[in-house]
Amino acid sequence: MKSSRSKGLCLLALLATGALAGSHAMAQTGATKADNVAAMLPKALKDSGELRIAVPDIGKPLAYKEGGSLKGMDVDLAQAVAATMGLKANISLIPFSAALTGLQANKFDISYGEFYVTKERLQVADFVTNWQDYSTFLVKKGKAFQPKALTDICGQKVGAMAGSAELATLKSAGAGCSGKPPIVSAFPSINNAVLALNSSRVEGVLINRGGAQESIRLDTGLDASGEIGGGPTATAIARNANAGELLVAMKAAYDHLIQSGEYGKILDKNDTAYGAVTAAETFKEGSTPPKYGF
Repeated sequence: MKSSRSKGLCLLALLATGALAGSHAMAQTGATKADNVAAMLPKALKDSGELRIAVPDIGKPLAYKEGGSLKGMDVDLAQAVAATMGLKANISLIPFSAALTGLQANKFDISYGEFYVTKERLQVADFVTNWQDYSTFLVKKGKAFQPKALTDICGQKVGAMAGSAELATLKSAGAGCSGKPPIVSAFPSINNAVLALNSSRVEGVLINRGGAQESIRLDTGLDASGEIGGGPTATAIARNANAGELLVAMKAAYDHLIQSGEYGKILDKNDTAYGAVTAAETFKEGSTPPKYGF
């Protein structure tokens, strides 16, 4: 569950308020309908002809808005999955913290966001893995605070995205401090977190590797420190009457994209091939979550 998951001066201000930004654009992908995958879909989705997809505002290279268009690995994968199913991708860019609640409210069928699969999340949604990642601390270059491990946050001001696995990790690690605990802040987006970092309201932000990489590219005054956790990340699926069939179809769609080579092309395009997987894996209520290195 990574979350996930940027950036110095190029801010997505329109999402700072948590507003939705919908997109009904046709898929810009080389993926085409796979009849065997489409046949697995629940009747309700076949009849609707579309897949309602939430894509959290994690920032480059995963999900971002540029020139009125949604871009990034998550957007490309979302379009490719929908095309493989023979459906239109109805994509909404949302705050990460709104993803699971949106699924529960039946606003979306699936949600991206590089979720780590946890026992708590399995209580409200099903998951299919499609990538792998780890977290790192984004810090200001040349400053004294250069954490390498979670034990380094005691007494410091740190933050992460609201609703993310990184935020839960910081809070859990802080509770174990023998001395002064850290001050932990939650932010609606990576952009807001970077603003806080640059204004010294926090000294470090725990985010996914991709988000840190893009943040540093945009602001050379930033740096990454430490390698925290790591493991498979997943797409979340709304737990409703369609969940059982959709979970199977999602796994089949990812496996088809991996085997066809389209998955690799998408990751190469977005500079995210470091997190490639060789097959998708499903998790539902009652499943044992993967073990992460936190």
